[in-house]
Amino acid sequence: MNIYNFLSRVAPARKKYASKFFLVVLPLIVLSIFELAIIFMMDKGTIHWPFQRIAILISVLTVIGVINILYFFNRLVNPLRSGQEALNKYLISGEIPQLPVHYEDEAGVLLNDIQATITKLDLLLGEKSDMIDLLSHDLRSPVGRIMNLSGLIKTDDDSNKELYADYITNECKSLLRILENILLMLKDDNHSFRMTNVNLKNIIDETVGFFDFALAEKSLSVGMAIDESVHVIVQPELFTQAIRNIIGNAIKFSSDGQTIYISARQDKEQVSLIIQDEGLGFLPADMRKIFNRFTSAGKSGTRGETSVGLGLYLSKKIIERHGGKLTAYSDGINKGATFTIELYRLITTKKQGRHKMPAVRPATAAPSGRVRIINRR
Repeated sequence: MNIYNFLSRVAPARKKYASKFFLVVLPLIVLSIFELAIIFMMDKGTIHWPFQRIAILISVLTVIGVINILYFFNRLVNPLRSGQEALNKYLISGEIPQLPVHYEDEAGVLLNDIQATITKLDLLLGEKSDMIDLLSHDLRSPVGRIMNLSGLIKTDDDSNKELYADYITNECKSLLRILENILLMLKDDNHSFRMTNVNLKNIIDETVGFFDFALAEKSLSVGMAIDESVHVIVQPELFTQAIRNIIGNAIKFSSDGQTIYISARQDKEQVSLIIQDEGLGFLPADMRKIFNRFTSAGKSGTRGETSVGLGLYLSKKIIERHGGKLTAYSDGINKGATFTIELYRLITTKKQGRHKMPAVRPATAAPSGRVRIINRR
């Protein structure tokens, strides 16, 4: 693109692609005028060269001029060729190109549009892929619990069948809600990610209630230290799904009789939600790996529950889409794990004022302050 780069520095041709073509053709126009001048001088008798010699000279100059014009034209369309190659390369290998987007003419605008379109398309494809993963991941858990409950109905006495039926009804409602939310997201991205002001404690209470049966199965308790005045500005369905994945993991990797602690704190423009379990934990070296897609750091739960390595990856993507951050910490195997969600956008209280939360425990201690223990036994 050397010729195109050179012509882009020439002021008259900087913003017009047609002007670059004119500058390329200009030598041929000058040559044509020169040839006409020679013919005119021959006609007036100023030049006394043989006609054959003049004809050969004009023919040679014309051929040389046309060859040069074709050469420069071929170089001048290099930006368009680069755009085509970038599109083909992305379609074949999925590699995002780095096209020059600083040119000001029509070709530069086209390159800029191609670069922006490919980048946006890649982002949309990634989001759709994540949505499919979310659908496949979040359907597994309720379907698995429905199968377990159906098996219990067959083997348990009549006294618990009504309770199991209620659990199955709740799981089916959850499945329908997941399907409705994901279909809405696929249909209308702008509507699906509409942020609203919601009560954080209500979201956590609803999510913990969703796991009533799973908590009861392992006789797990939930310790809560969340002030009722804290609100968060989030997309409710997606944010709830991220919380559900993290709490579901805490249940999966907790042993019978242990406690899961959920607390929150607010500090000016930031709210931190902390979910800590006393379960299997992980090696500090795996702190980042556990958020990878289909991570190799995944493992089975305390009762052999399977893991596809998507839950934490999807939760991290959801939280980052909210402008926040999800981090994990563990002192090691069998020493529990702590997951912290930090939201950086302004988090408000009911009175739209500042509210200081009770101090929440560090990663290695039980929560301090008022803690509500919910027994699921």
